Amino acid sequence: MKKVQLLANQTTANVMTQLCQLQFLCFQPPWSANQIQRQLENLRGQNYLLLSGQKVLGYIFYQVLFEQVELLQIGIDPKQQRLGHARVLLQQSIHSIQQTVPGVETLLLEVRASNSQAIALYETFGFSLDGERRNYYPSQVRSASKNAARENAQLYSLNIKQKCPSIDKL
Repeated sequence: MKKVQLLANQTTANVMTQLCQLQFLCFQPPWSANQIQRQLENLRGQNYLLLSGQKVLGYIFYQVLFEQVELLQIGIDPKQQRLGHARVLLQQSIHSIQQTVPGVETLLLEVRASNSQAIALYETFGFSLDGERRNYYPSQVRSASKNAARENAQLYSLNIKQKCPSIDKL
């Protein structure tokens, strides 16, 4: 059975190992173990796992700042992608934030312009494209050249004062 779980400030070594492995599989460049630990210890952090038993299928990291919440990262095990896990994780974590973080109004995120799957997911939730950061992300192509192309970030927001759409309606 799969479940979404709020991740406490301290986590087990097993979960930390799995988070580091997912970082490496999902992101270039990946966060270091120290960066992940700092996120987990951040008092403004909201961190959720998607679990199947003891196996971490995915995670989502947020940071709360006054009435805004920023989605920092969402990662799903590549072998588990395209099965609806990101949708469940996003929907349930937004619902949890609405219930537990007083005064939150807006969810913000940035996404690589080339990440069409993520953009399609965010748009099904009603996120609005607000702008772009030019040359924000390093190229995902590993290159020895310091002049490797960089990629734009698209900036999205969602009003979460209202109820998040039911997963059944998405």
